[in-house]
Amino acid sequence: MGSFHRRTALTRAAIVAAVAAATLSPAPGWAQEPSAEDQLDDVREQAAAVAAEMDVIEAEDAEIQAALATIQTNVAGQRVVVNAASDAAAVADAEVAASQAAIDELEVEIVALDAAADQVLIDAYIDPPLDHALDVFKAETLADATVKTAIVEIQTQADTDAIEDLDEAQSALEVERAAQEELAAEAATKKAEADAAMAELETALAQQTAFATEVEARLNAKLSEAQSLAASDAALSQQILAEQAAVAAALQAAEAQPSGSASTIAPAPGGLATVTCPSGGSITVAGSISSNVQGLLDASSAAGVSLCGGGYRDPQAQIELRKAHCGTSQYAIYEMPSSQCSPPTARPGSSMHEQGLAIDFTCNGGGTVSRGSSCWNWLSSNANSYGLFNLPSESWHWSTNGN
Repeated sequence: MGSFHRRTALTRAAIVAAVAAATLSPAPGWAQEPSAEDQLDDVREQAAAVAAEMDVIEAEDAEIQAALATIQTNVAGQRVVVNAASDAAAVADAEVAASQAAIDELEVEIVALDAAADQVLIDAYIDPPLDHALDVFKAETLADATVKTAIVEIQTQADTDAIEDLDEAQSALEVERAAQEELAAEAATKKAEADAAMAELETALAQQTAFATEVEARLNAKLSEAQSLAASDAALSQQILAEQAAVAAALQAAEAQPSGSASTIAPAPGGLATVTCPSGGSITVAGSISSNVQGLLDASSAAGVSLCGGGYRDPQAQIELRKAHCGTSQYAIYEMPSSQCSPPTARPGSSMHEQGLAIDFTCNGGGTVSRGSSCWNWLSSNANSYGLFNLPSESWHWSTNGN
C-alpha cells in the first residue's frame, strides 16, 4: 500500500483541480482584558501594606488601627485578584481541553475520510472513469446517453466530494492545532499569573499574621499595664482599657489569627522585696533590683523630686480576670489571644510587673509621671544609671528592659 499512497496525493490533486478550494473563517479573536498582574498592580497602588515599616511598640493606637485596616484591604484585594486569576486560568484550561476534543474528532473523521478517498482511487484504478465516459458514445438512444452521462457526473461528483471533505478536514485539523498552541500558551500565561497572585496573597497573609502577632503582644502589655495602674491611677487605667478595646476590635475585624503560645509566669528574680518611698509609701519589686530602686528613690528625693508608684503585681489576679473574661480552660486562661476575650484581657505572664521588674512611677504624691514633668525630666536623666529604662509609649512605665 506504500506506493499506492504515494500516488494518492497526485491523483487527488488532479481530481479536485477544477473544484474551487474551500476556505475556513478565521478563528475569532479574544477580548483583551486586564491581566491578573495588572489588577495586582492596582491593588498594590490602592492598598500598600505599610505595617512592615511600623514600630508597633512605639506606634499610637490610631496608627495601629489604620495599619490593620490597610492590611485587611490589601489581603481582600489580593483575594479578589487570586479569584480572578484562578477563574481565568480555569477558563483557559477549558478552552485547551475543548480544542483537544475538536482535534480528536477531526482525527477520527480524517481516518474515515482517508479510507473513503483511498476507495475512490481503488475504484478508479479498477474501473477507470474514462470507460464510463466512452459508454455514453455506445448508447443506442439519446435518452440512454443522457442517463449514462448523469450517472457518470454523479459518481464523479461523489468522488470529488469525498476527496474535498478529506482535504477540508485536514486543513481544519491544521487550523485547530495552531489554535490549540495559542490556547496552550495563553493557559500557561494565565496559570503563571494565578501562581504569582497566590504568592502575593500568601505574602500578604504572612504579613497580616506577623503584624497581628506584634499587635497582640502590644495589646497584652497595654492591658496588663492598665491592670497595674488600677490602684495608682484609676482614670489612666480606664483610658488605656478603652483604647485597647478599640485596638482589639480592629484586630478581630482584620481577620488575622495571631499565633498563640502558652504563657509562662517566671518568678520574681531574687524573690520579692519592699523598698520605701522617702515621702511615704512603698514599692514591692524583685529582690534582684531592690537596692537599685531604693537608691533611685533616695537620689530623686535628694534632688527635690518625690517618686513612688506601683511595682509587683500578683499574677493570680490576672488569672482570675482571664477566667472571668476568657473562660476557665487551660487554653482560655493561658493561650487565647487577649483580643478574643470579652472584654480584652491580657494573658498571665505578659507583664514585667508580674516579675517585679517594672515600676509605674507616680510624681510628687499625685498621679503617674507625665512627659515633661519634673519627675519625667529627672528619670530621663538618671534612671538608666539604676538599670531602669522607659517604655516610649508610656511615660510612667520603667523596667529593666524597657518593655
